[in-house]
Amino acid sequence: VIHPGDFKIDHPPADSQPTDLGHLGRLCEDGVFLLLSDSTYAEMGGYTLSEQVVGDALEQVIANSPGRVLIATFASLIARIQQVMDAAAAHGRKVAVIGRSMVDNVKMSLEMGYLNDSKGVLVNLSQLRRLQPHQVVLMTTGSQGEPTSALVRIANGDHKDVSIVPGDTVVISASPIPGNETVVSRTIDNLYRQGAQVLYDRIATVHVHGHASQEELKIMLN
Repeated sequence: VIHPGDFKIDHPPADSQPTDLGHLGRLCEDGVFLLLSDSTYAEMGGYTLSEQVVGDALEQVIANSPGRVLIATFASLIARIQQVMDAAAAHGRKVAVIGRSMVDNVKMSLEMGYLNDSKGVLVNLSQLRRLQPHQVVLMTTGSQGEPTSALVRIANGDHKDVSIVPGDTVVISASPIPGNETVVSRTIDNLYRQGAQVLYDRIATVHVHGHASQEELKIMLN
């Protein structure tokens, strides 16, 4: 029997903490009654790339971009937000968050200790306006091309606070969910038309999918 206490989180999870396969093995020493397993990428051979790869890529973008960096990702992907904050702190940039769901999630995650802003990189939009473009990172919703999201409104030129300016780099740190390909492509096109450099999963390692490939599924089955 597995009790809720077996999975109690004493410290918030971080990307640097790999899956504790030994602990999982010990839990299963007496046999397994039922395995409910992710198999979305069961057709894909090998291993899924690590989130660390994405962290390194985002840090390179933040370090080397001449102007502002705008990063769109899922509002629920708290670990990705932490990666961006850490990279911004390492390279002298400040981070502002736009999009209601991301603002709410960041606020809650800070209160619960799942996000660490010990270096004070998070600021509001009014504070960003006093900084030079190379000191700015914006994190936003809209990685799936949602019509009312912050990134889509920025791409369409109708966001009340943020407009694309020459030198901006936009990173879409997500893969299009099936069915969203057209709206995501339209958003990318509109960003290009306004003069932004756009990086997304087809041309840069700015996202890895969160699903196990065949070798990882075999490990879990074993």
